[in-house]
Amino acid sequence: MLFDLQAEFKMLYIRYKRSKDEKLFWNKMLSTNMGLIEDFRVLSIDDPGLKPKFTSWPQEISFLGSDWFSFGVESLLACTSTAITLNKSYMGNKDMDKILRKWKAGGLPYLKRLGIISLRFNDYGERILGMVWSKLDGMVIKTDDGSKTATIDLGKHWILMSVTSSE
Repeated sequence: MLFDLQAEFKMLYIRYKRSKDEKLFWNKMLSTNMGLIEDFRVLSIDDPGLKPKFTSWPQEISFLGSDWFSFGVESLLACTSTAITLNKSYMGNKDMDKILRKWKAGGLPYLKRLGIISLRFNDYGERILGMVWSKLDGMVIKTDDGSKTATIDLGKHWILMSVTSSE
């Protein structure tokens, strides 16, 4: 009933614990207009059987325990949120390469900030934009049409991409 009200939420924070009621709530919530939520945060979804499909996206989305989100980079590439944070992700260099190439080609048009923490990011994995992981630190990249730039900051197993308009 909460979502039937079509009310806007400044922040919605969920701690998912795998109960049957929570799965029903989760599925109902995802079928509603998530665009009414400014900041959506989920703490740990430890349920390999749950493969959520968003019909719309909140403005900002954070998953603190986002290993489930890595079931496909396609989910991230379909996201229309302006800020995306994924902690404990299973994404690796190959996934990050796909994300950055898609962004450069004009994908993720609303993105202003992307932060991903994953133990799979490293200098020994696939190259990202033709480079080893550590060479991306401090790099500034542009979209193919030159309309946006992104600054890349790295840690040992995390990436932060901050996007600005070039105009």
